Amino acid sequence: MKQRNEGGFTILEIMIAVVILMVGVLGLVMTAGLTTRMMGRANRAQQAAAYASKRMEMMRAAACIAAQRNAGVDTLYRGSAMIAYNTWSYADMGSGSYSLRVITRWETTKNQMKSDTLEAGVPCRT
Repeated sequence: MKQRNEGGFTILEIMIAVVILMVGVLGLVMTAGLTTRMMGRANRAQQAAAYASKRMEMMRAAACIAAQRNAGVDTLYRGSAMIAYNTWSYADMGSGSYSLRVITRWETTKNQMKSDTLEAGVPCRT
């Protein structure tokens, strides 16, 4: 009688395949968590940048009016949570032009403060 070589997987091969699959799945899970955190950081930074841009546009018009050309601070809240705050100031560049600087600060998820600066020259017609 001839002996047949039956194909199939041994229990050891199956266990090795399961371990390799688990390592791959764990890598995907860790990547998903990292991506979620990065998206949260990007969202906070985007909100702060949009807030600074809005403040910049509001204050550009005030640069040419002496009574309104004042430094200031304001804060953006969502509910009771502080999202970001802006400080702005003007500097006389001479020849009827002013420099407007808006500095935005926001808190990260690890309670660290980050900042970004927008600066623009505003020519005023005299």
